[in-house]
Amino acid sequence: MRALIIGAGVIGCSVAFQLQRRGWDVVVLDKNGDAGHGSTSSSCGIVRRFYSQPGMIAMAHESASIWADWQNFLGPIDDDLARFIRPGMMFIPPKIDESVHQTIAAMKRVGVAVELLSPDDIGARFPFLATQSNHPAKPTDDDRFFDETGRRLEGAVFEEDAGYVVSPGVATLNLRMAGEREGVRFVLNTEVTAIERTSEGAFSVTSSDGKRHESDVVLNIAGPHSGHVNRMAGVTLPLETRALRREVHVLRNPLAASGDEAALPIVGDLDGGIYFRPESGGKDVLVGSTEPACDEPEWIDDPDDFDHGTSDLYRERQCWRLMKRFPEVAYGPARGLGALYDVTVKDWYPIVDRTDLPGYFVCIGSSGSSFKTAPILGELVAGLVEAQRDGRDTDKTPLILDLPRIGTTVDSGFLSRLRAGNASSGTVIG
Repeated sequence: MRALIIGAGVIGCSVAFQLQRRGWDVVVLDKNGDAGHGSTSSSCGIVRRFYSQPGMIAMAHESASIWADWQNFLGPIDDDLARFIRPGMMFIPPKIDESVHQTIAAMKRVGVAVELLSPDDIGARFPFLATQSNHPAKPTDDDRFFDETGRRLEGAVFEEDAGYVVSPGVATLNLRMAGEREGVRFVLNTEVTAIERTSEGAFSVTSSDGKRHESDVVLNIAGPHSGHVNRMAGVTLPLETRALRREVHVLRNPLAASGDEAALPIVGDLDGGIYFRPESGGKDVLVGSTEPACDEPEWIDDPDDFDHGTSDLYRERQCWRLMKRFPEVAYGPARGLGALYDVTVKDWYPIVDRTDLPGYFVCIGSSGSSFKTAPILGELVAGLVEAQRDGRDTDKTPLILDLPRIGTTVDSGFLSRLRAGNASSGTVIG
């Protein structure tokens, strides 16, 4: 059986690796010059498990076990391996309510090392971080932006072995090499221009070099270009995905001056409207946005036409909010980048499913939140493809995904294109 994957990001390469190992003949097409050169290359690579949806908690936890054992997961490759750095992660919700306690309980059920910190615990463990509540986040042109609120955080959730992958691009190249070792063929610098069904029920995919690629199944894993690919195939979904422009900025880590850079954890500061993590071995701090309500999202209609640079507006938003949570940080020279995320508008969870067009599958809306789960998404998509080949209707009987490293299973229906919507903070951290 032949499978053609559109998109050589980290998830596309993971799916290719898994399908080829199961005996499929896999070709991957990508318009970029190498695997991981699209939105994957701009990922912050954060691996955490704090999610509102128990299935995503379990998938993220299983994936963390894979990142920690990356070499054995891949098998032998002749290349430097991506590294998984684990400084821990503190997640700061605006409120410590029943939903937070339920999430902590779900994390503990699958074996995540997690604890609830009080404001005093935060101050004692991370004395360089302010414990003032800044929720709701204010726009930077608000005259009260730097005013004291007089309120403290209600607490935070700490995952002691959360971390981030250095670097996402290297991780994707690792997957490409592992896939090529198994027989996957990559066709790069090549854009898909048409997708058609053949009279035999297979697919004929035309690329920008004029070639036709015949395949039994087509998998849309094209990131911010996924909507464009669906339109070429004549496929519409009940859930909408859109390309969202994001920026990340880099400032010096003040803890590095005293040799204490290792003390900085990853922080998902929903209270303040940002997330940040160590960068450059702890010498820097990388900061992104959690899309607070006061910031208008920048949706992009043409993913080939957007600004890859940084702007004063985003820089002020993210860096000034970082300075409120981490007061020792100084506002240094502009450093950072702009990139696109592919987002499922309804609930910010990926759509991983078959479609109404037999043989056409999607793993989309996955940017940011799903880098961490790429190894498991590869297995899930491969399972969905084989389920349809075997005549199973996964709309009626969703695939149950085995997670052997943490000893549980997950009903994959929560990622269905037909879902009502998952509980979500409506943000992407990573």
